Amino acid sequence: MLNETFEKMTLVLLQTDEESARYNRDRFTELGMEVLGVCGSGLDAVRVITELQPDVVLMDSFLPGRSSYEVIESLKSVGYRKNTVLAVMSQVPNDRLAQQVMDAGGDLFILPPLDYQFIRDRFMAIIDKKRAGVEEIPDDGRFELERYVADLMHEVGVPAHIRGYDYIRDSILLSLENRNMLKAITKDLYPTVAKNNNTTASRVERAIRHAIEVAWGRGDIDTLNSIFGFTVKSSKGKPTNGEFNSMLTERIRLDRKIAS
Repeated sequence: MLNETFEKMTLVLLQTDEESARYNRDRFTELGMEVLGVCGSGLDAVRVITELQPDVVLMDSFLPGRSSYEVIESLKSVGYRKNTVLAVMSQVPNDRLAQQVMDAGGDLFILPPLDYQFIRDRFMAIIDKKRAGVEEIPDDGRFELERYVADLMHEVGVPAHIRGYDYIRDSILLSLENRNMLKAITKDLYPTVAKNNNTTASRVERAIRHAIEVAWGRGDIDTLNSIFGFTVKSSKGKPTNGEFNSMLTERIRLDRKIAS
């Protein structure tokens, strides 16, 4: 399941601060990962990655010579391995940068404090998805659908760098594929999302709840009103996890019918 050349999940760190790089190297090594190299230059990053071919690249948001999303875009131009996980670390929340990273093809946008076990598990889950071909060669319809889901989540106010973002996106895509998922959120949907992301159903539920709370304080009010109007205006407050997923799913389903 991992890089065929190595028994362990392999990692390259792109960090300018040597002390921070050593600390991260030690933490991931303790979790069974093998750090193949550390590079502090954005200009050398593409060469190092293509030479070492790691399973995971973890980089600072800004590197000398190139930003993280510019590194990701440069990797595309030289045909990097598509099953390599591309993760970006930022010391402060930056929604615009997070969106640029994801649009460029990044897989994770990570904020402190770093939960190393959780991050390692996310690396593994993304690798499993890529090796299974879930994102390797998506057809045009799947790609456009995923972009539409991402755009709507951005409008609603769910930031791409929090854990619940991936879980909500996966929940919506699964619900679009199988409407019965909406009738069995606790029994079927959460466990499926958890399995796909190498975590537990209870963590999925908590992360989605947190994401909804974040979105409710920063989302576009017109979009919130158009999708969750009765909830926004009532004394009930924020929608439940199930309501949030159901309403977004049905909004996307309706928009797709109108477009076709």
